[in-house]
Amino acid sequence: MEIQTAPGAGTVGHRPQTEMLAATTRTGHTLTALIASWLGSFSESADTRGAYGRDLREYLDWCTRRELDPLTVRLPEVQMYAAELAASANPRTGKPPAASTRARKIAAVSSFYTYLVRAGVIDANPARDAARPRYDRKHSPTASVTAEQAGEILAGSRDYRHRTLGPQAATLVMALLIDLGLRVSELCGADLADLGQREGMRVLTVRMKGGKVRTRPIPRGLHGVLDAYLQQRPDCDTPALVVTRDGRRINRHQVYRLVQTMAAQAGVAMPHRITPHSMRHTFNTIARQHGAALEDRRDALGHSSAAITQLYDHVALSLTRDPAHLVAEATSTPPDSDE
Repeated sequence: MEIQTAPGAGTVGHRPQTEMLAATTRTGHTLTALIASWLGSFSESADTRGAYGRDLREYLDWCTRRELDPLTVRLPEVQMYAAELAASANPRTGKPPAASTRARKIAAVSSFYTYLVRAGVIDANPARDAARPRYDRKHSPTASVTAEQAGEILAGSRDYRHRTLGPQAATLVMALLIDLGLRVSELCGADLADLGQREGMRVLTVRMKGGKVRTRPIPRGLHGVLDAYLQQRPDCDTPALVVTRDGRRINRHQVYRLVQTMAAQAGVAMPHRITPHSMRHTFNTIARQHGAALEDRRDALGHSSAAITQLYDHVALSLTRDPAHLVAEATSTPPDSDE
């Protein structure tokens, strides 16, 4: 992955950032080559590779603006970066990044420095002892929708006229997100060749995080949706399963916008907070309510441990079982009735 200089970036020690990236380190490698090698170590997860690449680019831009050489910084500078992250505002939301996001960004920087130490480029990792933001790992900020709302979203997608997607494509996207619980990256990365047959069932091969591959059944209720889409799918050279009207692979931004639009049409409160990941929570909740075992849900969602799947359960159960419902019922004043 290429690390690009941000527009308007300054200099490092009065050197342009591009020159700094191209300079030879003591091992004979350029910083650009070392970054590419480090990112290449995350070959099993394109999502991690992409996120860490963006995180490191932000850190290098920060170093550039302060005329700091990233190869000579020490713990105080890294801690200053962490402090500025906490005080900065996300240009999209106007709010500071979540603690989990800031922790990931510092982890990315530390991971890169650890790699440089192992490669013999520097002697110590300046981010190793940097304070990481604390956050409750049992709390998920993901907003979810009910089974009834999910049904309304699916129904609304059948009549929705999307600007870049055909109506059949929009319906298929929502069905795969809700009925299979796919990640947005899994949906966007799916190819036509991933469709198949096994044990008398139509299946979809899904490439998940961490290099895992799962064969997921396509429920009979989705056969009509899938066939309608395949009949109308644009004739193009793109191998992608879901393509736009002009034959391009669907991207995560289009999926995000579609999900939020469908949520708004279905009357979901605060639809701007509904994301494709919300659909995974919905898939898990509906599956649990209908008796699906934890192990089966974990396997279907591609979670590395049952604890992650149980986090989804914790969010749903803690809301429905909160004693506030009992207290509110006990203290409610009945409406006046005619004597």
